[in-house]
Amino acid sequence: MADYILSHQFLEDLAAFEKSASARDLKSLEETLAAIIQNPNVPGRVPSFYDPSLPSYLYRSGSLLIHYRTPRPGVVEFLNLFWPKI
Repeated sequence: MADYILSHQFLEDLAAFEKSASARDLKSLEETLAAIIQNPNVPGRVPSFYDPSLPSYLYRSGSLLIHYRTPRPGVVEFLNLFWPKI
């Protein structure tokens, strides 16, 4: 299991998401983050090409899109959280 870091932007995104999310949505997010922490090479991830010097990945779970990277072995840094804003 990796250690994890929540970027400032991820924390802002999470705070906004929590205001409109259902308990089911929050549980889904929690489970998805745990799965990424357990295995940062989770099947279904795609490269984001955001910073070629430090690769990052996008992972979709339902309507959520999680942007993360592994800045060093054993560490996952969550960068952004995207969801449909209606």
